Amino acid sequence: MRLLIVNLHLDIGGVETLLVRLIPQLARRGVSVTLLLLQRNVNQEFYESLQPHCDVKFIADAFPFTQGHLRTFLGPQPDVAYFTINQAFVFGSWLLTRAGYATKTVLGAYQTEIFCTPAKPWQYHRKIVQNAIRTRIPAQSIVFGNTAGRDFHADKLAANLDASPIVRLFVDVEKYKFIPRAGLPRTKIVSIGRISPYKTYNFTVLPVIKKLIDIGHELEWHIYGDGEELEKLREKITSMGLAKHVSLHGVMSYSKFQQVLDGAFLFIGSGTSLIEAAACGVPSLTTIEYAEDARCYGFISEVEGFNLIEPSLDKKIFAIEDKILQALTATPDAYEQLQEECYQKAMTYSGSSVVDEYIAVFKAASSAGVVTKISSLQIALYCASAALGYASKKLGMHH
Repeated sequence: MRLLIVNLHLDIGGVETLLVRLIPQLARRGVSVTLLLLQRNVNQEFYESLQPHCDVKFIADAFPFTQGHLRTFLGPQPDVAYFTINQAFVFGSWLLTRAGYATKTVLGAYQTEIFCTPAKPWQYHRKIVQNAIRTRIPAQSIVFGNTAGRDFHADKLAANLDASPIVRLFVDVEKYKFIPRAGLPRTKIVSIGRISPYKTYNFTVLPVIKKLIDIGHELEWHIYGDGEELEKLREKITSMGLAKHVSLHGVMSYSKFQQVLDGAFLFIGSGTSLIEAAACGVPSLTTIEYAEDARCYGFISEVEGFNLIEPSLDKKIFAIEDKILQALTATPDAYEQLQEECYQKAMTYSGSSVVDEYIAVFKAASSAGVVTKISSLQIALYCASAALGYASKKLGMHH
C-alpha cells in the first residue's frame, strides 16, 4: 500500500509525535509512506528519525504544480491520503487533483474541534472541509482518537459519524523508566506541549501557582514548548510577578523527555505527554481544553476510558488547585500509590494492535473510500479569504 500523509509541519506537537511513532511501524508492515508538509518548520530530531522510514517532502517543492511535475514530485499514485488538519486536506487534495490521481481520502481528527470549529468569513478552508464531511467523505474514513471528539464533531456538523473508527493514541511507554519519587522535594511541576489557544491551562494555572506560593508552598513550574501564544504567556507571567517561579524553556528535544522530568513531583498538561510523564513515574494531572478556569477531570488514573481532556465530558470535575494540593500533601505511601495508579493507566496506551487498526482503516478506504477533488477556484477563494482575514487582523477588525 502507498500512503500519503499530509500534515502542517513536523515541529513538536501531539499529532507530530503520533506520526513519529506511527510511520516507522507502518513501514515495518510494508506500507510505503510519503509525508508531505505544508511548512518547513521541523524538529530536526523528528525529521532524522523518520528519514529511514518514509519520504519527507515539502509542498513548496511541488511548484509549479503542473501535472507532470506533480507526478514526478509525488511519485506513483498513493492509494490513500491521510489528512490531519484543515489546510492539509485542502492543499493535499488539490495537489492530488492537479496530478490526476484517484487517491482515496482519510481524515484524522486528534483535537476536539479540529474539523468542526465554526468557520469565520476568512476561513473558507474550514467550510470546504466541513462540507466534505457532511456530503462526501464516509464516516468510515474519518478516524478519531476517542469517542468525545467523534461525538463533538457529529453534534457540531449535524453529521452521523457512528461508523467512524475510534483508534486510540498510542505511546512508546516501554522506553521510559519508572522513577520512584515519594522522597523528592515537592517543588517542581512540569508541562510539555504547544502554547496554543485551546490549551488554556498555560494561563489558567498561573493564578493557582501564585496562590499556592503566597500561602507558603515553594513551587517552580517548568513549561516546555512554543506556539502562537508563547509571547502572550511570557507577558502574563511577568505581569503576575511569577518570573522567578515559572520558566519558559521553549522547544525541547524529545529525546530529553525523561531528563526534563528529573526532580518533578507533578505533571500538568494534555495529549500524549500526560501518558509519557506517567510512564516515567510522574503523577499526571489532566486539563480541559478551552476551559476558562483551572478545572480538570483529575489525575489520569481517575478518568475512565481514553477521553482525558475534551470539554463537556460527563465526568466529575475538580479544581486544579485541589489536585495540586493533593499531590503536595500526600503521605509517602499515598504518593507512591498515586504514582503507581497513573503508571498503570499509561500502560493501557501501549500495544502494536493500534497500528493494525490504522492499516485496517487505510485498506478499507483504498477499496471503498472516496476521492475528494479540490479545484483551483476553491484554492483561489481560500487564498483570497485568508488574505482578507490577515488584512482585517492587521487593521484590528478581528475579535
